Amino acid sequence: MQPAEIALLLPEIYRREIAEGSVLDGLLHVMAALHGSLEAAIADPALLIDPRRAPDRLVPVLAAWVGLGHYLQANPGEDRPDTAELRELVAAAAGLSRRSGSAATLRQFLETATGTQGFAIEESAERPFHFSVSIPPAALPRLDLVLRIIAFEKPAFTTFELTPVPDVGPNQGS
Repeated sequence: MQPAEIALLLPEIYRREIAEGSVLDGLLHVMAALHGSLEAAIADPALLIDPRRAPDRLVPVLAAWVGLGHYLQANPGEDRPDTAELRELVAAAAGLSRRSGSAATLRQFLETATGTQGFAIEESAERPFHFSVSIPPAALPRLDLVLRIIAFEKPAFTTFELTPVPDVGPNQGS
């Protein structure tokens, strides 16, 4: 709303006293400025719920709405998804939730949350309800996040082990 539009909402006795540069004129301009961001949000409500377009400060709120809030409550020094990774996790959350409990979903969750491709999950033939997660070298600095994700996202009755994927250089692995 513009200051003149706000002024029309005031009683006549106040409107008569509005003069450029007066205290009342200043207050009307402040009120118009305060309404500006709200009006912009109302003009495009999808902006507030689309994790890829929402303001950075709103992404953690969206994450909490879709059940990812526990990844934001890391202890000091613990890794957590950055804003770009969190945006992608929120965008994928509904699909991941529908398919939770599968190896493919856990792999996709790990890759989205860390921004690193190359995770592999193998079920053990010798040990029922046990699986192995191979972590690529690029994700090793984010080991605490990887462990928290596996602990939260794996089926409750399963156990797991984590093994690093060997780093294959350009002249190796042929």
